[in-house]
Amino acid sequence: MTLGFFFNNAHCYGCKTCAMSCATTNLPEFDDVSMREVRTVMTDDTLAFAFVSMACNHCDDPQCLANCPVGAYTKLENGIVVQDHDACIGCQTCVKACPYGAPHYVEREQKVRKCDLCRDRLDRGELPACVEACPGANLEYGEIDGLKASHPDATDKIANVLPDPSITTPNLLVAPDPKLA
Repeated sequence: MTLGFFFNNAHCYGCKTCAMSCATTNLPEFDDVSMREVRTVMTDDTLAFAFVSMACNHCDDPQCLANCPVGAYTKLENGIVVQDHDACIGCQTCVKACPYGAPHYVEREQKVRKCDLCRDRLDRGELPACVEACPGANLEYGEIDGLKASHPDATDKIANVLPDPSITTPNLLVAPDPKLA
């Protein structure tokens, strides 16, 4: 069983509630750090833009894990990529290696942090904070094969928006906004 995210890019209106919920749930003492970001994507039409909500995609081939010089990352049986924060030396190699920009350097700690799919919340039977908070229900999490079955038209490729999925094989599916297709 490999867990991942589905994001409905076509219906996201960029409220950033997912990012705010992530920040207040996971790092309330660091009001300037969120492990989920909502990015604005400009299109060829100057009056049209879209939003992409992005966090760690718990990739099958995580570059953070592959490139960490101290082995601070581990991939669990359920696919969640976790970081041993105590082992982190703050070198930011993982930040540079991740094509999705998922690990974030926290200046005050001089260490890196990343999304762990709210593992503690999952252990309590709760949804990840970002998924629970999305007012448009544009984020889902679950077993990636189940998400693929539920969203057969979703993709992990959006040219000029998402990195080439062959780099990491992300556990992310997106229903793309037609303006981006």
